Amino acid sequence: MTSHTYMPIEKYYSLKSIFERIWGKNTYIELKHCSDLRVWKKYAQKTLKASKLAIQETVQIRDEHWQETANMIIEHSVDQIGHATDFDELFHSLSAGYIELSFHQIGLVPTRPLNMRRPILKQQEWRLDAYRSPQYVQSPEQEKALDKKLQKSGKIKNGNGSAL
Repeated sequence: MTSHTYMPIEKYYSLKSIFERIWGKNTYIELKHCSDLRVWKKYAQKTLKASKLAIQETVQIRDEHWQETANMIIEHSVDQIGHATDFDELFHSLSAGYIELSFHQIGLVPTRPLNMRRPILKQQEWRLDAYRSPQYVQSPEQEKALDKKLQKSGKIKNGNGSAL
């Protein structure tokens, strides 16, 4: 495994930045000017595993098949990252995993037959609720917590819930 291949940090700044937001100051220190593939693999896999845990802890109403599929997507991505031999392969695996997981969370991963015309960005082509629909709910406590956060950040909400 090539562990110390050259990796221009500015090329992957946005990924480094989100890792830092998720994992804190020590991540900044560890990833600053880091070109060690093993370190980046560690954070990519750790982030995927955190997503798995967050789904289990946060998505309260879900069917067993949905949960199993989400776990499978994450575990496959963690495995792919583990086998990556360079930075591009690592980032491709991480991106593909999160794209698949994102569509799965919306309802389903679209799969088009190879002989089908290319789908276009029109509503009827992208309705993904054939098997289940996501639902985002907000308890009164969650609404209060969000209002407090918005007020603290300077994005104060008015009486009807929209930002001023």
